[in-house]
Amino acid sequence: MRLIMVIIAVLGLVLPTKYAKAAADTSLAYEIIQPARIQLGDSATIQVTSFNGYLPDIQIPTVPGLKFEVMGRSQGLDSVNGTAIPATFLQVRVTPQFVGDFTIPALVPNAQPLGLEVVRADEPDPFAFPSQKPAPLPVAPVSLPKGVQLTAGGAAFVQLLIPTRPVYVGESVPIEIALGIRPGIVTSVNGLPTLNGSDFTLDNLSQHPKDREQAIEGRPFRVWTWNSVVEAIKPGDYSMAVNAPISARVLSKKDVAYASVLQWPFLQMMVNSITPKDITITSPSFKLNVLPLPTEGQPKDFSGAIGTFQVSSDVSSLHVAVGDPLTVRLHISGVGNFDRVDATMFDRLEQWKTYPAKSSFTHSDEVGYQGEKVFEQPLIASRAGEQIIPSLEFSYFNPNTRHYERAHTSPITVIVAASSSVGSPDALTEALGGQFAQGLRPDHPRSRRSTSEMRPLFFQAGFLAIPATLALALAASWFALRPNPRRATSAAAERALAQLEAAAQAGDSPLFFELARQTLLKTLAARWQMPSDQITPAGLKARLGTATNDIDRLFGLADEAKYAHDQPTGGDFQYWLAFIRGQLAGGKE
Repeated sequence: MRLIMVIIAVLGLVLPTKYAKAAADTSLAYEIIQPARIQLGDSATIQVTSFNGYLPDIQIPTVPGLKFEVMGRSQGLDSVNGTAIPATFLQVRVTPQFVGDFTIPALVPNAQPLGLEVVRADEPDPFAFPSQKPAPLPVAPVSLPKGVQLTAGGAAFVQLLIPTRPVYVGESVPIEIALGIRPGIVTSVNGLPTLNGSDFTLDNLSQHPKDREQAIEGRPFRVWTWNSVVEAIKPGDYSMAVNAPISARVLSKKDVAYASVLQWPFLQMMVNSITPKDITITSPSFKLNVLPLPTEGQPKDFSGAIGTFQVSSDVSSLHVAVGDPLTVRLHISGVGNFDRVDATMFDRLEQWKTYPAKSSFTHSDEVGYQGEKVFEQPLIASRAGEQIIPSLEFSYFNPNTRHYERAHTSPITVIVAASSSVGSPDALTEALGGQFAQGLRPDHPRSRRSTSEMRPLFFQAGFLAIPATLALALAASWFALRPNPRRATSAAAERALAQLEAAAQAGDSPLFFELARQTLLKTLAARWQMPSDQITPAGLKARLGTATNDIDRLFGLADEAKYAHDQPTGGDFQYWLAFIRGQLAGGKE
């Protein structure tokens, strides 16, 4: 094909005019479609361009589902490598009648068929190219960032932007990924960018990237930008890069040599004749230092939250009655890994009857790095009077100051009124307006029952049964309420099981396994009469022997769910629920 192009160009200079015109008809005309992807109800335009001042009659093709309409001919100038060249244009309007992928036969000889994709009106298109013809350059061209190189024959690049400071294990780190391509040479983007290593997790990649056109090193580029966050799984020094799959018409060295001789439009014709290849381009590697979280000064209630946060609280009502519920809302806002923010601070509400808290998160960016998490805790007061909801505290690690910090709310005073049950005598008297406050006089005197024996009442069989019944009830109460260290029916155990069941139903594996680990450590600490933070794997092995297999497995799953976001099945949740329930009920050592 390249040899034929050279021969045609030479013949166009030396043959008679009529043959030169014929050669020009087949070589100096090209066609494009704008845009190549449209929604049903819109129209695309085919433009045929000729550079020799002569445009042959065009035979309009017949394609089922497409309607063609010749818009007219015109003459003007077309820019080729910055030089204005006289050209003749023919425009044809294409209107689809239904959704689908269409192939339009070439309107001029030796041209490639055109493709048109028609989608529904509600279907987004983040990767649509407006045309295969080079776009006009923006006013202010830019250069490639330092360290970024063009690949795919100079037609694409991918760049990774990440903070240069050291990060910590489990910290959500915001990143930006930029992908630039040359339309016409790069024909499609075949997927979202991905990290090329397993030491980090890429979360919440924005689904709708920002799109702009730029002139980079004097060439038109289309640039997409994604935002996301990454998390490091373990400490160390790592190299991070990002991959992007594309399809491109890559020119060989021989193609480039021919193109430099033929110039436009032979270059465009040559590019159009190359079959696109699927390739993956990679960004320059980025060095990142990942530090472990410091153990010195780590609060016992630290849940793994890393970032900068602010807290506040409010209640649904400041005046309630005994037995009526109210809701305490804890607001945690800021930037960081909100998936590690939990509500363990509600466990310290000693004077209130509590139920499992519910949480909701509202993000203020595309990737969930900034926003507000709200916990709603139902409470019921059991005593009347002025009750105080104590200050709620939240511990987190601040990567900017490299210290653990504690945020807290202000106490809230709630007025609890006595219960106004209409079943009580005083309430009934008040409800009836006091008209029966003095009682009613009977219409006739009460009849007296006769007795058949003269023995005192305390010697009769019916009376003697009363103290025996009371003694049996007292004995049964003693057996039911006697202290038993292996019984886990306290309010804390019931609350822990309820929270585990709620996390299992929601499919929240990080929360489920973290609650399971904390519950098991507290249970063993109470059983062995020692602080939970002093329980070590060696101590577990010494006390339980081979029985630590399930415990070691549970702790391993908790770490995987916390740092690797492992998602177990529903059967796994039920197995570990039964295991924790057995430990709370007094598992065998």
